[in-house]
Amino acid sequence: GGYGVQNSGVGSNLTIVNLEDTTFPGKLEKRIDIEDMLTNDIVNSTPGSPVVITADTARGIDFRGALVYISDLEGKITKFNLTNNRNDGTGKQIKMYDSTTLFKAGSNQTNGRYMYHSMDATIGQTTNSLWLYAGTGDYERIGNTSNGTDNLMIGIRDPHYPEYRDVAVPKKAADLTKCKNTTKDTTGAKCPTSTDTGWYIKLDKSQKVTAEPTVSSGLVYFPIYQPTSSVNKCSLGDAFICGVDDECGTNFSSQLKNLRRGDTCKYVGQGVLSKIVVFAGKLFANIAGQSAGSIKDLVSIEAAAGGTSSYRSSWRQNY
Repeated sequence: GGYGVQNSGVGSNLTIVNLEDTTFPGKLEKRIDIEDMLTNDIVNSTPGSPVVITADTARGIDFRGALVYISDLEGKITKFNLTNNRNDGTGKQIKMYDSTTLFKAGSNQTNGRYMYHSMDATIGQTTNSLWLYAGTGDYERIGNTSNGTDNLMIGIRDPHYPEYRDVAVPKKAADLTKCKNTTKDTTGAKCPTSTDTGWYIKLDKSQKVTAEPTVSSGLVYFPIYQPTSSVNKCSLGDAFICGVDDECGTNFSSQLKNLRRGDTCKYVGQGVLSKIVVFAGKLFANIAGQSAGSIKDLVSIEAAAGGTSSYRSSWRQNY
């Protein structure tokens, strides 16, 4: 929908453009508005790209069209039906362009849980469920250290995938109380059960997620920025990479090796990280600042050991 953060109702939608209309190329086919929360103080928008799942990008899909997922500044995750299915698998009728809210993060201006960035997704090897990964943080005020800042790394599952089902309106959507808090779990003891919506990890020291997560080989990697604690507020903060089990939310960052004393994620330099790319057993990311490695603007470290790679490189890029 875009970024209309200064104007309520602008940008809070999924916009569908018809690229096959030869009479009117680029025709606006449909705009599906996203219901905004009335109980928070955030002007909503959807600046991130959607996750688009089609028969070309996923196994076992028998519908035409796509299931679409998108996150927004209010910390919601919305699911859209763009398939040719006429019922939800239980006999209940559904229509193209239907939408439902899967999750809400309890975002407001005080805690700063804005979802500026896109999500990543995979099929869990253990649960065989579709998992979606998101991170929060006020990207426009990335150096903010106000009291109350409380950001998250999040993994939630869609138990109804590959079906579309009408789950909830925003005010009744699943929230953090339906998820396992795995913030300090390094053993898997707090792994979500089949009745949990997912997991979340709290970030401390005003940390923020700076780009979309990257899932690979059973782990999901989050780029993190920690604002400076220096009296010179123009100083760069620290950049970290967190490696988390994709289904359990267990912090496996220790596998990235040589963590600094007291850190729960891997320090990789000073500045803001881009999206992490996994290639040939290594993690790569650009950094707007100074890398801790030999190349100033590029982070390159060994990836953690995980399970078998998922069968897709990106839900969004292969449709």
